[in-house]
Amino acid sequence: MWLKRLIEELKVTSSLPIKVFCDNKAAIAIAHNPVLHDRTKHVEVGKHFIKEKLNEGLICMPYIPTDEQVADILAKRLPKKHFDKLVSKLAMEDIFKPA
Repeated sequence: MWLKRLIEELKVTSSLPIKVFCDNKAAIAIAHNPVLHDRTKHVEVGKHFIKEKLNEGLICMPYIPTDEQVADILAKRLPKKHFDKLVSKLAMEDIFKPA
């Protein structure tokens, strides 16, 4: 419940559950299913943390196609067209654009 208290303390206006968009269906399945697989040993601690938050109803993990994943702007190089498309979803403005 510390996460819920933190959200309240920061006065963040967000309805629960918080959406954690994921473009990896396998990661969503692993988060929902606590069964240990040989290939998931390196994510053991994080998997249990996410599973706990899913069970508490604090987060949900909807699938989002890779080409719609806005977080990719911060994580990888993108072609300009794709980058511009994702930036437009963030409602950001170019402060250097002529008026």
